[in-house]
Amino acid sequence: MKTSHYGLRVLIESILLEGFKEDQRYLIEKYPNQAQKLNKLLPKWISWLAARFGEKPTVEETHPFEDAIVTVQNFSDKDKSIGDKYRTNPQFKSAVDESFPLGERSWQTPNDVMNMTVDEMERIIGLSERKKQRIEVTKDDENIEGDRVGKVGPWNLWMPTSRGRSCKIAGYDPITLEPKTTWCTARIAGSNLFYSYVGRPGEKITLFYVIKDAPVEDNDWLSLGFVNGKLKLDGQSGGVSVNRKNIGLNTPLLKSVLGKHHDEILAKLTEKNKQLGGVHPARQKIADAALSAKALNYLIKGLSEEESADLVSLVIEEPTVADEVWIELSKNSKTKIKQVVVRRPNAPPEILKTLAGDSDRGVRSGVAGNPNTPPEILKTLAGDSDTRIRLQVAQNSSTPPEILKTLAVDSHDLVRAEVIRHPNTPLEALKTLAVDSDIGVRLQVARKTNIPPEILKTLAVDSDRGVRLQVARKTNTPPEILKTLAGDSDDFVRVEVAENPKTPPEILKTLAGDSAWGISGALLRNPKTPPEVLKTLAGDSNIEVRRAVAENPKTPPEALKTLAGDSEIWVRGAVAKNPNTPPEALKTLAGDSDSGIRNTANLKLKKLEPKQNESRLRELIRLMI
Repeated sequence: MKTSHYGLRVLIESILLEGFKEDQRYLIEKYPNQAQKLNKLLPKWISWLAARFGEKPTVEETHPFEDAIVTVQNFSDKDKSIGDKYRTNPQFKSAVDESFPLGERSWQTPNDVMNMTVDEMERIIGLSERKKQRIEVTKDDENIEGDRVGKVGPWNLWMPTSRGRSCKIAGYDPITLEPKTTWCTARIAGSNLFYSYVGRPGEKITLFYVIKDAPVEDNDWLSLGFVNGKLKLDGQSGGVSVNRKNIGLNTPLLKSVLGKHHDEILAKLTEKNKQLGGVHPARQKIADAALSAKALNYLIKGLSEEESADLVSLVIEEPTVADEVWIELSKNSKTKIKQVVVRRPNAPPEILKTLAGDSDRGVRSGVAGNPNTPPEILKTLAGDSDTRIRLQVAQNSSTPPEILKTLAVDSHDLVRAEVIRHPNTPLEALKTLAVDSDIGVRLQVARKTNIPPEILKTLAVDSDRGVRLQVARKTNTPPEILKTLAGDSDDFVRVEVAENPKTPPEILKTLAGDSAWGISGALLRNPKTPPEVLKTLAGDSNIEVRRAVAENPKTPPEALKTLAGDSEIWVRGAVAKNPNTPPEALKTLAGDSDSGIRNTANLKLKKLEPKQNESRLRELIRLMI
């Protein structure tokens, strides 16, 4: 009984794991830029995301995927500690239960995340870090009047120019740090993505906040976003134009909310955005951070490791990044920041040298895969104890031939297989890999395009049929090797030779007498099969082979004559339809026992009569002359 329970449990676990993998694959295909984060998440978080953003979503989430995954990653990092704190810390439990009364929330404990929203997760993170105000609001941020665009009726128009001012304008409780909106750009104790929005590469985003005097209702707080110079009102929840609850705004809804003030408010915002050239002033902070270590540290202060890494990725996309900034980033204590740095193609070689000896595997992996990494560093990393590091070196487009030659005898087959794919792999390394002890490696060599003849010669006598099959089907395999493979003991290998369009006619003629299953069909599929072979195949015992020969327009007339007397109706029918069937064969078929064949043959003969008469007349005239 225990065994059956165990087997059932294994079956259930495998089904669940397969479901998780399918969801993960779908999300990675849909959001390829988030693949690195998705690969690191545990199954329950993939399930949470799939339920909201998967192929068949079942739960509505107001925040877009790009915002939600930041919160999910932050919460997943703290999942266990938050659950432990809820069980053991009465003050924290009381704060959570007060914020989310048991009778009103859809989850029991903070570990019960499947029914939790992004805003609930952010609120719980904030409560767990109540004494840690993560976003600093400076004295300069308090002076929000500098960000006022104007006022129309009861509506205050703002364009926040910093993260701190964004929080101050949108509003938050100074004690609990709870924001008055659900905007990810205005959180003071959670994942604040203000700079990630206004600094997003490839888009010019300007955010305006339109907030009513003494706001109370959800529509008293509005975020209106201009993207590439135009106000975006697509009704998308979690987009750039939303109300306090992150519900998307469209034109009719905005007109309804703003009423008679609508046109004047939009005119002021449009004019302001036009004055800026569609470029938000806060983008300058990102440009400044690329030039100053002090500005960089201010920008990432208070952010989680994941948020800091996301923001740093924007900073180092700037055209010019100062040396002091690269040095500051390489010395940062946050591993994820260093991982971002080493994956940038513009990372200076000196910085890559510094980080090549980092204790974190992800950092070394980034160095190993960076095309800017100097050869001497790649040589060191090619001897790293971690297989994944050596794998990155083997995949690096800048890895020189001498290092690839070393990796060709690596202890791990995956590394050796990557060496085969590399365009810089030297001939000596390929020769070594062609006789590798691992069949998978030898197969990779055989599948590689433009393999030199001397290596193909070695692979053509490989002990594994799969390797020989690959050589037999390659169009650059020399005739002498194809001749060897035409005598192979394995039927499937000879079939591949028979179908290879580069196989010389004399070898195809030899194979025409091969009785192995599939040879005849392969010869018929080969566009280079000569007429003599088709003539031989006309006498094949297989009806399908004879029928295919009868249909082939290259079949010689004498073979078609023979097939016109075939015992099978399908063969004779094919001969009747063949455009090259000679008159003598058609005359035979005109008396066929099948009416369809007779009709086809007679019709074709009638069409041929004028041509035959003209031919006879020309012959008579020639004789008379």
